[in-house]
Amino acid sequence: MELLQVMEPVLSGMVMEGDEWVHQIKWDGIRGITYIENGSLRLFTKSGRERTPFYPEVKDTLSLLHGHQAILDGELIVLDENSRPSFRFALTRDRLKNEGNLPVYLKKYPVHYIVFDILFHNGKDLRNFPLVERKFILNENLSKNARIGITDDFSNGPDLYNLMKERSFEGIVSKKKSSIYLEGKKHNLWFKTKFIKKILAVIGGLSWKSGLPNSLLLGIYTDAKLSFIGNASLGLTQHDFSLLKDYSPAIQQKHSPFHNLQKAKDVTWLSPVLTCWVSFLEWTDQSSLRHPKILGFSQEKATSANGKEYSAE
Repeated sequence: MELLQVMEPVLSGMVMEGDEWVHQIKWDGIRGITYIENGSLRLFTKSGRERTPFYPEVKDTLSLLHGHQAILDGELIVLDENSRPSFRFALTRDRLKNEGNLPVYLKKYPVHYIVFDILFHNGKDLRNFPLVERKFILNENLSKNARIGITDDFSNGPDLYNLMKERSFEGIVSKKKSSIYLEGKKHNLWFKTKFIKKILAVIGGLSWKSGLPNSLLLGIYTDAKLSFIGNASLGLTQHDFSLLKDYSPAIQQKHSPFHNLQKAKDVTWLSPVLTCWVSFLEWTDQSSLRHPKILGFSQEKATSANGKEYSAE
């Protein structure tokens, strides 16, 4: 079986408009490609890692598919307490390596599989079909249940964008109705428009360069442990760094407060008592913030830094 390379949307700062575009919710999860053939199913991430045993929920597609063979493209999502997709939860679920722990993860991080494309059906290669035809074939040949869904299409991009912003989702994807399925991002057919988000973070360390503070080491609490989520310096002024330099000796400690980062070069570890607000674009696959910017220090308690995301716009 040849593994296919996925088509990826290109980041855009604007919402596409016009009758040639269709718009979909940007599901914040793990990309999942399912290969179905004669009653068997295999699931792979976009990087080519097979994850079939770790997502038993996806096996429902076997009974929901009308046909003997298909390749489906979709997103594996985990909902938070507000029924919003949480990338952190999805990433936690995807990092499961021991099948013996699967029952716990099935209960704590149940997965929904949202399908948005079909690349093969009954042996027929559909990748050169226009998106609207592929989507019609998908809707005609895949039923849905509580765990398996098909993403909806919307004609008005700005309205969907505003609705997703209001509901604190990740953003939207705009696709040309005529688009064929091309691997990678070298195209002008699919675009994603995302919101700037913010999060409350704990300052657990201060990095130094040439004897001066250089950036903050940030963390959030997950399962009562402080998890490192990256460094940030953008947004801080020299005055801020001077204050941190003067204040840090009072809260300095010998060991890292982060459970997932024990050693780092030229770092002063700090007792996890200071918090700040940080804006960011998205989470990386390594559970760190992409394009973080310090918005300001906070009076919130460190235990309030629980990973909850807010709109920064």
